[in-house]
Amino acid sequence: MPRSVFNWADRRALAEDPKSRPEEFSQAGRELLEAGRPAEAAGFFARAKDDAGLALVRSRAVGEGDHFLYSMARQLQGAPPSASELGELASRAAALGLGAYEESARAEMARLESGSAD
Repeated sequence: MPRSVFNWADRRALAEDPKSRPEEFSQAGRELLEAGRPAEAAGFFARAKDDAGLALVRSRAVGEGDHFLYSMARQLQGAPPSASELGELASRAAALGLGAYEESARAEMARLESGSAD
């Protein structure tokens, strides 16, 4: 029986099944991302070691002004913060009225510019 990533029991079974393949994790990540569940998608992309999938989540986070999601995807990717992404994210957060995300993105950008990031 095919699994549905929209059913929590099937997601859990996929995650816990030792026979699950990276391709299955990537596919689940893509389905969750398309369904508007990027944080859950990031977890599956990380399990698959799918850098391209994590880059999609990271890009979406920038576009949505979501600094929390951006930081999570970046850390799962093992990638350093990007001043240009943080600047774009902060601007987008400001435009969307997400003051806390704007503030945290600008603070991370300042740490990055001062050489004390992460």
